[in-house]
Amino acid sequence: MKISSVITQIRRHPGSAATWLAAGAILGSFVAFAWPTYSGQALGDDLYTNLVFWPGLAASILTLAYYLFLAILACRYQPTPAAADAELPTCTVIVPAYNEGEHVAETLRSLLDCDYPPEKMEIFAINDGSRDDTWDWILRAAAESDGRITPVNFEQNAGKKHALYQGMLSAGSDLVVTVDSDCIVEKSSLRNLVAPFRDPKVGGVAGSIRVKNLEQGWIPLMLDICFTFGFEFIRTGQSVIGSVLCTPGALSAYRRSAVLPLLSEWLHQNFLGAPSTIGEDRAITSLLLRSGYKVKFQSNAVVATCVPSTYVRLCRMLIRWTRSDIRENLVMTKFAFQRVDLADFDHCALQINMVAQNLNILLPCIFLPLGLFSLLLTPSALPFAIYTTAAASILWAVIPAMIYARRYSAMQAAWSFVYAGFNLVALSWISLYSVVTVRNSKWLTREVSASCFYHSPAPVTPTAEPRRPR
Repeated sequence: MKISSVITQIRRHPGSAATWLAAGAILGSFVAFAWPTYSGQALGDDLYTNLVFWPGLAASILTLAYYLFLAILACRYQPTPAAADAELPTCTVIVPAYNEGEHVAETLRSLLDCDYPPEKMEIFAINDGSRDDTWDWILRAAAESDGRITPVNFEQNAGKKHALYQGMLSAGSDLVVTVDSDCIVEKSSLRNLVAPFRDPKVGGVAGSIRVKNLEQGWIPLMLDICFTFGFEFIRTGQSVIGSVLCTPGALSAYRRSAVLPLLSEWLHQNFLGAPSTIGEDRAITSLLLRSGYKVKFQSNAVVATCVPSTYVRLCRMLIRWTRSDIRENLVMTKFAFQRVDLADFDHCALQINMVAQNLNILLPCIFLPLGLFSLLLTPSALPFAIYTTAAASILWAVIPAMIYARRYSAMQAAWSFVYAGFNLVALSWISLYSVVTVRNSKWLTREVSASCFYHSPAPVTPTAEPRRPR
């Protein structure tokens, strides 16, 4: 990429330039003023400074450089335009559900309301042995669907991966869309989601995820900013090089002919001798990339999903995600570094992404115990440690806050700074704990009804036979 094109992109996106100027200004002010502020503590001679501060400053600069690299890529991103009705392909939508209650009916109704030609779409609603009334809600939605929803019932819980596996085997279309059973799919999302498959090299497409239950407190509000940063910044940059690293379970699409040869390996994946039952979305993405397919992101294929609203459930979700990230980072790192080709920009960018992904998990595992150890031996460094840690937290909060403010709400963007402090105080242990317990593949967040709301409908039997798309 030429420097002139980078400058052109920055001129076209002044908001992006402002983000990086603000982040750089915070880092620069820290470097300029930290020394005289704490010069009386012999900066550079104590254990905390040598073990934590200098390595942490170097890591911060490298991370900021990585985000700048992603920002340059993201400036080049454009979603693939949707096709007209006559050109849209047929697709099969799979909705696996376990202990979702009324949520699954809400999800299925949002799919029926999508502006996708009904004759080109079939929906499989799979009840994975739920212990609540999920099956009743699936039957009710199917009865309202004029045969467009095929209800499938597993008597015993087999796991989300098995439900998706059965759905993909039964699909009548080459494009398969997966939707989590607590989501609301926007009206135009399906037609936007399948657009990139006009390129035969595309094997998977990730949708854009927003938070559905914002009214349930400050945790969902913070996570909405995290999701915006993860999807509308990180994945846009990854999409430009065709290497989105995770197609989210909430809304993704796959080329069935690309996935079928991989299904057995995916279903029976093991890690450290234990079955890999979590992170099925990252796992299938890794296999597609390893097989030479591109994986793209569609920012205009939007779905809203429920997120945890309590600290305990948030920790469980983050532990599950981090454990699967550790496993799949190892898989993708092995693939990404099988060859080094400086002339292949996309592959080099993938390698940069993998280094950054690994460091994102490893650095907290290193700095947390080192920081505690050094402060125990040199307690006089505590004021400086608090200052530097707070400055770093503010620095990393600025970037998602400015992105969210530009896209959605400047007022709600302030929650990014709340999350930065919350993450430091209450979530910094997640990476270290996940590394130590990485072999554990328990789902953790699907014990009986984890819904945002819960009602009990009367059982309803479908009145129409399911129909296949033409």
